[in-house]
Amino acid sequence: MRVVTSDSGSVSAANHYTDELENPDTSDDTEFWRKDSSVPRFVAAPSIGRWRWRVFAAISVTALMLLLLIVTVSVSHMKFDRKFSTTETNVKNLTETLLSIISRANTLEEYGHKMHLDISNLEFDQEKMQRTINDMSDSAQALRDKVSDLKCHIDKFITNNTQELCCPGGWVLFSTDCYFFSEDGMPWDAARDECEKKRAKLLIINSKQEKSFVVSKTRPLFYWLGLSDGRTGDWEWLDETPYVHVRSEWMPGQPDDWKNHGLGGGEDCAHFHYDGRYNDDHCSRRYRYVCKAHASSI
Repeated sequence: MRVVTSDSGSVSAANHYTDELENPDTSDDTEFWRKDSSVPRFVAAPSIGRWRWRVFAAISVTALMLLLLIVTVSVSHMKFDRKFSTTETNVKNLTETLLSIISRANTLEEYGHKMHLDISNLEFDQEKMQRTINDMSDSAQALRDKVSDLKCHIDKFITNNTQELCCPGGWVLFSTDCYFFSEDGMPWDAARDECEKKRAKLLIINSKQEKSFVVSKTRPLFYWLGLSDGRTGDWEWLDETPYVHVRSEWMPGQPDDWKNHGLGGGEDCAHFHYDGRYNDDHCSRRYRYVCKAHASSI
């Protein structure tokens, strides 16, 4: 409503309507735009931008990590492939070497079997030859005995010697016995057997005179004699006659059955020492030996 004053001073009231375009000043619209000028229109826009940036950064980091992982796995895979290839080559080479060794082993086994047969045949031939040699040795020994006996009779005829006893060649007569003094060494058991082959015994001493004679032939070398404690633990002669211990006949401190020689066991066999006294020693020692036989039996 608008009040109009006329020139006459009267006041009149009249209704006057105007177009909204001509009078745009409305309190609602004014208030609306005033609020827009003081408060930003799109408040959430900056927050959405930062969220997108964070998502982009996270995706970038993840992609970078995946790329690094792929590179690492690829490098590791390449190294593994190289190692696997090298291992495969080594296995192949080892397999070929093993097959070669097996082939050689089979060849050697066949050769070894053939060699074993050849050795068996040689051993059989050797045993056969040894029996032949033993037979020949017995025959030769008998022949030597006959020659020695013949020589003994010839010597007695030439010298007109009334002595009826004589010894084979290489033996020495003392009283009524013949003695053989070896020049080669062997263990006590072998010496005993060798004397038996000569139809004699490893030396058994029966008197001081006999011992003096033997010592004069053996000194200063070592010779086995037929004295041992191996059978019963007590010293006895080879014919099982007990030995009567005389301290002066032994080297100082002997017999001592010494066991630290590394040959096993103690010392069960007696031999002449350098001065003719007895000493106990391991029976495997290779010493010379003295054989004894009655003059009428060889």
